[in-house]
Amino acid sequence: MNEHPLILAALALYVGAFLYALFLLQGRPLWGSWGHRALVSVGWLVHTYALYLRAGQIHRCPITNPFETMMFITWALVLCYLVFGMTWRVSFLGPFALPLVIALCMFGLFPGLDHGRPEELKRSVSLSMHATLSLLAYGVWALAGVTGAMYLLQERQLKTHRLRGLFLRLPAIEQLDRINFRLLLVGFVLLSAGMALGVVVGLEFLKKDVLKTAWTLLLWAVYGGLLAGHMTHRLRGRKTAWGSIAALLFLMATFGLVNMVSSAHRF
Repeated sequence: MNEHPLILAALALYVGAFLYALFLLQGRPLWGSWGHRALVSVGWLVHTYALYLRAGQIHRCPITNPFETMMFITWALVLCYLVFGMTWRVSFLGPFALPLVIALCMFGLFPGLDHGRPEELKRSVSLSMHATLSLLAYGVWALAGVTGAMYLLQERQLKTHRLRGLFLRLPAIEQLDRINFRLLLVGFVLLSAGMALGVVVGLEFLKKDVLKTAWTLLLWAVYGGLLAGHMTHRLRGRKTAWGSIAALLFLMATFGLVNMVSSAHRF
């Protein structure tokens, strides 16, 4: 079965959830509406089923080409939104996170991205977990970048004393700063675990692709620096928000390029 129609159905549900969220933000609390939660949840379930079907076809985690990778990252992003939205009661993430999900989904559906996978890829539990945890980290960090943007928007509203419209629904900037730090930390832990599993796979495998290995280490160091700065009070609030946005832009700008020229880590 071709998974593209299922992804399109999930995308339509995400678009509907985004538009409905904009409507709800004009009045009632977002998570007070079962309609919005249902749209996002059903979209994620359809998305999950599509990935499940693809995994059954290739007998491994479906992250072996650009289409699968984009679909997995967007799946992780929605999962993080649902989990953290309910756990931390941050309903306001929807109108900001869903546009990124929609954009990445649409990019992944471009013709030609769902091509054949490299022959050198072998089935390995450690290798699959290494890639899966790394991509989950990217999804969490995408949400951190979104939260950073929200912090800056809320700060601007406070400084200009123009507290009206959509941004009246945002929480205090202190809460946004805490949530941003938590997301950065969760992503860092996930990537660290993924890197540890990469070592388990074998140093020889990593040596085959020095560029991708060096890029991952650089990314780990950048986010580790953000966390260290926050914990030592050198980077707080606005600086952490800008840092999370800049790090996400770097991740998005270089991921495709590094992956394209990669020899052993190509998806």
